[in-house]
Amino acid sequence: MPQQSPPPSPTAPLVAGVDVGGTFTDAVVLTADGPRLAKVPTTPSDQGEGLVAAVEAAGQRPTVDLQALAHGTTTATNAVLERTLDRAVLLVTEGFADVLTIARQNRPSLYDLSAVRPAPTIPRDMVVPVPERITVDGEVLTPLTEAAIEAVVARTVALQPDAVAICLLFGWADPSHEHRLATAVAAALPDVHITVSADLVGSIREYERASTCALNAAVGPTMGRYLQRLSDRLPDTDVTVMTSGGGTADLDRMVAEPVHTLLSGPAGGVVAAAAAARSAGFDDAIAFDMGGTSTDVCLIRGGEPVVSLAGTIDGLPIGTSTIGIHTVGAGGGSIAALDAGGALRVGPRSAGSDPGPACYGRGGTQPTVTDAHAVLGHLDSLAGGTMTADVAAAERAIARIEGVTATGILDVVRAAMARALRRVSTEAGVDPDSLALVAYGGAGPLHASALARMLGCRATVLAPAPGVLSAVGLLTAPQRREWSRTVMVPPERLRDTLELLPLDESVTGSIPDAAATVRTVADLRYVGQAHELRIDVDPDAGEDLGTLAAFHRRHEQVYGYALHDADVVVVTVRRISQRPALHTEAVTGWDLGPSTPTTTRTADLGDGPEAVSVVARGSLRPGDTVSGSAILVQPDSTGLLLHGDVGTVDDHLNLVIRHG
Repeated sequence: MPQQSPPPSPTAPLVAGVDVGGTFTDAVVLTADGPRLAKVPTTPSDQGEGLVAAVEAAGQRPTVDLQALAHGTTTATNAVLERTLDRAVLLVTEGFADVLTIARQNRPSLYDLSAVRPAPTIPRDMVVPVPERITVDGEVLTPLTEAAIEAVVARTVALQPDAVAICLLFGWADPSHEHRLATAVAAALPDVHITVSADLVGSIREYERASTCALNAAVGPTMGRYLQRLSDRLPDTDVTVMTSGGGTADLDRMVAEPVHTLLSGPAGGVVAAAAAARSAGFDDAIAFDMGGTSTDVCLIRGGEPVVSLAGTIDGLPIGTSTIGIHTVGAGGGSIAALDAGGALRVGPRSAGSDPGPACYGRGGTQPTVTDAHAVLGHLDSLAGGTMTADVAAAERAIARIEGVTATGILDVVRAAMARALRRVSTEAGVDPDSLALVAYGGAGPLHASALARMLGCRATVLAPAPGVLSAVGLLTAPQRREWSRTVMVPPERLRDTLELLPLDESVTGSIPDAAATVRTVADLRYVGQAHELRIDVDPDAGEDLGTLAAFHRRHEQVYGYALHDADVVVVTVRRISQRPALHTEAVTGWDLGPSTPTTTRTADLGDGPEAVSVVARGSLRPGDTVSGSAILVQPDSTGLLLHGDVGTVDDHLNLVIRHG
């Protein structure tokens, strides 16, 4: 049975946020009676089935009264990770057919002599060269003739693709050749998904552009079919999809540009984590999301998630702005096993939702992180009380590995997660003792206190419903769109380049002009460097729009030095439009479970078996305190407070934990 909330009153239309994870699908439905949450097993064959089940489990049939839905999906992500990609053709400038195969020559693992590079998204025999050439300045060096277009289209048709990616050299400088090819391909193959690189990535770096374009094409038909099925299931619902950049977008755009969904689910959680940190009084924090299959971490600075100029998935670059999420294969379902050298490893393989960990009682036999928690007494029930933890099955699973203990499994997985947290904090020049740790996901609160102590974080924040926080983030994320253009000018000429970016509502898609807010950012670097830093543009701050001084400050913060006498170049300018989210205020009125008295049970929180307080989250009110050692139980998750921890409930029902 899925975990669900009491049914809402049948009054006003509803809005929902639904996040599909590797193990569970989480839903938060906003009703006249407050938010209702649900957590049901994910349905990998068709995520829409689990989505509908999750909303129904919250007490409402979606096809009747669901007015709007914000959705975080892993459909495109899974297609890339599992390499179940659509048959796609890549059209490239003649002489550059090996762009995906050559890739970059940096080694993914410096000292690994047998490191395996990711295979190209589109194989070499599906690449079609195009006799044309545009210079970096946008001048036509080799014209694209009609005869050449006919020959390229004929060869493309013969390959029988489901999708076509068009990525010509310097296509961002003059997209006319790409658009002519797209028109011809669409006429010959009207049902084929077409990606034009100039419309998707308007910036430099040919390999990254080609990789992004190829990824978009290779998941386009799959994503299109999924979103069409979802639209058919919810014909009267306004559906938006979470993007990797921290905003949502409408279905039409996500069908055309599914590459923006490759980090869809984790992005929603980071948006909500930033809001939770702000509400608890912390502008600087780390978002820590531990689910069933993986852990996602992200740095939050000044109350907002840090944005990366480019992301990666399965070793492949994504040349679009993404929230700076770092992922490791460590989740509640991560399987513990010995490697070839006899060392204990936890993850990245996961037991998933079927059969799941051994303690689920569904036939799983391999030991997982969740099984370790069950054996140590941290978990009494699962999925909001609808499942009882089968401790005996968990003990048998762990006993299958000689010399391995439940505590050892937790030590190993926490070491992996601590490395990930340091990657986005200390390695980014930020001292963890200035940061709060915002823990969420079904398993995050179980590890938050231990990890905060390992890093030296100033506090830990547990939002009211941490187990479904990613779904909350979907509801509170703004609708967002970004345009970019490479300009390569000194900062004093930045103002002249802004006319290259869209300004009016005719290019804002479904973002109404009256509701949209627009900001401009620029990517700067010192001349000779290979990577940029993103700087906000201040239109009232002189010729360089305030970017030069801000760039020096940012460079010193990240790298420890600034070259004030060195030449600086503006590489790319970006315009970002946003409109309000589905829900613009903090989500309040949570049902955090029954207000039951505190009890005790024997559990091992790291110092051996002891009598531990079991505190119901629903019994806590603003101003209440909880002292460790304690187990915090609520419908969507379980948390641990170690000895010396003191948690205080604030006015927003966050539990702010200070560590002894």
